Amino acid sequence: MTLHLAPPCLPGDRVAIVAPSSPFLFERLQAGCDLLRSWDLEPVYDPGILEKWGYLAGSDQNRVDILQKAFADPSIKAVVCARGGSGASRLLEHIDWEALKKTPKRFCGFSDITVLHCAMLQKLNWITFHSPMVASPLFYEGTPESIERMKQTLFAEALPEICPPLPGEVYRSGSATGRLIVGNLALIVSLLGTPYQPDFRNAILVLEDVDEAPYRLDRMMQQMHMAGALSQLAGLGLGDFGGPLQDRYKEGEYDPREFWLERLRLPSHYPILYNLPVGHTHANWSLPMGATVHIDTDQGTLSMVS
Repeated sequence: MTLHLAPPCLPGDRVAIVAPSSPFLFERLQAGCDLLRSWDLEPVYDPGILEKWGYLAGSDQNRVDILQKAFADPSIKAVVCARGGSGASRLLEHIDWEALKKTPKRFCGFSDITVLHCAMLQKLNWITFHSPMVASPLFYEGTPESIERMKQTLFAEALPEICPPLPGEVYRSGSATGRLIVGNLALIVSLLGTPYQPDFRNAILVLEDVDEAPYRLDRMMQQMHMAGALSQLAGLGLGDFGGPLQDRYKEGEYDPREFWLERLRLPSHYPILYNLPVGHTHANWSLPMGATVHIDTDQGTLSMVS
């Protein structure tokens, strides 16, 4: 499978903001756009992204139309999501994938946007970016490293420039190389058994989630196991999961190493890195979905393979 990385932005280029998921605060959108302008980019958006339909940023058709128009517009060089939340999966069956295939652009977002990253990899063979989103403080108030990597996601030509080695804590030793699948655990689980399910064979899977109780993480990982996903991996990375692993009533706290290695009974044949700077945290470093990456537990890093 030949993967495609869209060309980078140049100073003065236009970047489209889209909202495939939930509504957001307008002042946060403004703050994110100000950061893009400071990089000499021109953020643009359809006024329709400001609509609200309950927990969604407008109707399904409205959100699909805005997404399609952003990719079809030849003046747009990259597409960045405003926010995650919920609802992107409702769009998957309504996107014109053949039309998108003709106009590749760098696409950025995470959390609920995981389903779009997975679909674009499966349908289009695109490398897309698990990254902060414009109308979130994690975008404009992130750590200096996170903000710089977001900037390079838009401007750098080569993946190693965008994604220097990510540091992690070694949970299981070894080394592995494979195609990167990165995203929110709950959203990846939601795609199991669908046409948009990632190909887990010999992949390096990097997971994150936010404020899920340990029993829910356990249940989702058991579903991944029973679907055959975990046994096919070459390596596993664990990002931020929103704080201490506390039970439902906060009466106890689990040791992360014991929880992930012993309680969840993960397959024993691949290396595992923990506490990677990925997820709902100010240290949310951009990662290229579909790229070839390497886990080196001697160095405690996840790095790009040129």
